Amino acid sequence: MRGYAEALVIAFVVVTFVFNTVGVVGSSMRPNLNGGVGSSNLLQSLLTGDRVFIPKYETWLRRAGLLGPYRRGDIVVVRDPANSPTALETDTRPFFIKRVVGIPGDHLRIEAGQVVVNGHPIDQSFIEGTGEITADRQDFPVITTRDGELEGLVVRFATTPSGTPAPDLPVAGFYPPALPIGDPRVQLYYGLTLDSLAPVPADAVDGEPFVHELILPDGYYFLMGDNRQRARGGSEDSRLFGPVPLMSIAGKASAIIWPPRRDGEWNWRALRPPAAFAEVPDPSGVDDR
Repeated sequence: MRGYAEALVIAFVVVTFVFNTVGVVGSSMRPNLNGGVGSSNLLQSLLTGDRVFIPKYETWLRRAGLLGPYRRGDIVVVRDPANSPTALETDTRPFFIKRVVGIPGDHLRIEAGQVVVNGHPIDQSFIEGTGEITADRQDFPVITTRDGELEGLVVRFATTPSGTPAPDLPVAGFYPPALPIGDPRVQLYYGLTLDSLAPVPADAVDGEPFVHELILPDGYYFLMGDNRQRARGGSEDSRLFGPVPLMSIAGKASAIIWPPRRDGEWNWRALRPPAAFAEVPDPSGVDDR
């Protein structure tokens, strides 16, 4: 009996502080990670999807301030935020896997599906190059102002059969009426986003919607799935629930360890940030919009 107890303690220490592996489920990280047969069959998804390696010691070193922040382009495992549509609908908070797009201090906006960080449009060929995924032409965040003050956020809300409001971002050139920033649904999903907006530009026209910039607060990251096409099971991410704090990130996926081969090619590989993220400048000197 003692041997079993010791084995359990050792396993707990290893998984908590040394390393862990996580199975990818669903389509939110396609085309770069394979989630198996789909989230409708969890067991089959875990058996057929990619499994990634998580060095847990890095997580604790980052939380202790002994290791630098996550980098743009890193793939991370995160606890589902309490205000995500899925968490609200299911009353559960499972872990999911996404890519770091913006780090603390970054200025970020999305125009017609193009992510712009610190004034630099990120080359999205790492998600669109295969032809499988084409990013939806969404804008974020789209706001309205009045007398130099933030007045509204342009976003639709659908309602699930169980009554949960679900955000629907506007498509470039097709804006619904803005909702007041005091709307409870807006505050639920976008309270932190609105608090983190860049200063309102002096030339903003009252009531006229425009794409503004979010400045990521200290200790917060903007996460997105690589699949940004709703028709192909697009990602639920920071576009819908806002920036995510460091403490919610459970670790960085450093490699795919299973299966070793897929579709006749090697699948066992390191997960490094795409080269496009190395071209993003530091936020210092970025003009507020």
